[in-house]
Amino acid sequence: MSSVQTSQNNPMRIIWIEDKTAAPLWPGHLGLTIAPSKKGASLFSSVVHQRDLAIDFAALKAEQVDLLVNLMEEDEGERYGMGQYDELARQAALTVRRYPIVDQNVPSDPTTFAALVDELYAELQAGKTIVVHCLGGLGRSGTLAACLLIRAGLGAQQAIDLTRSCRPGAIENRQPEFVKQYGAAQRG
Repeated sequence: MSSVQTSQNNPMRIIWIEDKTAAPLWPGHLGLTIAPSKKGASLFSSVVHQRDLAIDFAALKAEQVDLLVNLMEEDEGERYGMGQYDELARQAALTVRRYPIVDQNVPSDPTTFAALVDELYAELQAGKTIVVHCLGGLGRSGTLAACLLIRAGLGAQQAIDLTRSCRPGAIENRQPEFVKQYGAAQRG
């Protein structure tokens, strides 16, 4: 039997990436979440999502999100009922930064991805609140979070472990190896 999760019975939740036992790595805040307005059956559970984009964006705005990073591909957003994403983001006064990555995969261009990490790191250093999402808020989002932690000075495995401690299940398939390669490139 499946359960239906809506924006009302399962409000948008942000998983904050932070080490509560150490000093903050930046003045801003970094969080992960599922895709706002996600609709349809979950691939790995009996959950069916019927979320409302306007309600989800209002929840993000209430959390004082400055920048929403969308890692989904355009056609993927359409498949999951996110057709009015850009329009409703503007109405909610949310700034959106897109960087599409194929679901359950790694960035195809390490150079532009490293530039994205640098850009977001500067925003975190400036005190901005950034929330990253892909479809489930695990793989692609976790990969970006771990790379931001590396950019802040953590080792690759430490960044993976911290991300996974905050968001269990994060960084999947080939993504741990990508994070380690990013870390090696940062040290090089």
